[in-house]
Amino acid sequence: MQTALEQLGYDPCYHMHFSFQNPMECEMWTEAFNAKFHNKGRKYTREDWDHLLGHCQAVTDVPTAAFIPELYEAYPDAKVVIVQRDPEKWFKSCQQTVMSFAGSGNFPGSLEMPALYLLDRWLCRRLAPMMGIMFSSLFGSETRDPVKVKENWIQGYNKAYDEVRRVVPEEQRLEFSLDQGWEPLCKFLGDEIPKTPFPHKNDSSSFQDGRRVLLNRMWIRAFKMNAPYVAVALSVAAAWWWQRSR
Repeated sequence: MQTALEQLGYDPCYHMHFSFQNPMECEMWTEAFNAKFHNKGRKYTREDWDHLLGHCQAVTDVPTAAFIPELYEAYPDAKVVIVQRDPEKWFKSCQQTVMSFAGSGNFPGSLEMPALYLLDRWLCRRLAPMMGIMFSSLFGSETRDPVKVKENWIQGYNKAYDEVRRVVPEEQRLEFSLDQGWEPLCKFLGDEIPKTPFPHKNDSSSFQDGRRVLLNRMWIRAFKMNAPYVAVALSVAAAWWWQRSR
């Protein structure tokens, strides 16, 4: 959906992976989740949302999907596209994508993430808390019972959709399935239909490709942050070896 909206000119379209690359966004999302779901801190205002999302022309995916009522209140002229998916297939997709990457409290996620948390302080202090509070707020308490995990996630999915339908007026929302292609989406948004085929990139294989790119960026960032410490350690080791070999 992000790719489709950007092809229509709504570029950039905010997606969860944006927050993975920006420590300050992680802190703001953590504040927003605390305020809405845990009554900690103040409710976000239009000014706050402008600061966090004002550079974007559209938003999709979590964490923004958790705040559609708040975003609609801040931007009452916005149009909302409800992407219809089978909850069972959606959960399976989550297992193969976001759960396999970052973990959810219910799943360990990528084996690389603990090492990155150790090497990159902003990941540990900002990204990890944001992911933790996002999953717990939307999908309930932590459990390793796979049956209960699935129940929690599907219940959270349905609750979020019901909330959007309750808050956003019918004339400002579109019930949309990706296999419908460009026509209903463009008609709803008032855009011309592109000549290119409707993109279908939200599958597990394309996610894994993006996941690898993102992890590589994280590793590069971690190495850059720790390069001075590695250089000092190597210098000390070299000096120690030179002293012993004299």
